[in-house]
Amino acid sequence: MFTGPIEDRLKIRERFDSYSDAVSRVALDDYVACWTDDPIRLGTGGEFHGLDELRAHWDGIWRAVETMAFVTQIGAIEISGQDAHARSYCQETLRFRNGQTHQLVGAYDDELKSVEGDWLFCKRTYRIHIAG
Repeated sequence: MFTGPIEDRLKIRERFDSYSDAVSRVALDDYVACWTDDPIRLGTGGEFHGLDELRAHWDGIWRAVETMAFVTQIGAIEISGQDAHARSYCQETLRFRNGQTHQLVGAYDDELKSVEGDWLFCKRTYRIHIAG
């Protein structure tokens, strides 16, 4: 379901695109800029609260992973005032530093907030659908 002003839905779509781009480019500052100041990340891969824990998680991933392609498809965006809920699906191809390659298909259930007119992730819950 897609509800709410089209302008806000477009900004949210762009947030997902910016997130995917930051991950694929290994751009920590751009990744962190996608989140509110007090984010929560739950689900597969661990639970993290706050930007410091997100940065530590990022560092842990990139110690093992050499490169990653991360692509997102939006399934739903529902806006209510300054809050939004979204559902998305991602396809990840990871090449590890040991030479192995893995592919994942996962889903996110998200909460976003409008902060000074910009939509940011405040809570992301991730689960893997397919791993290979």
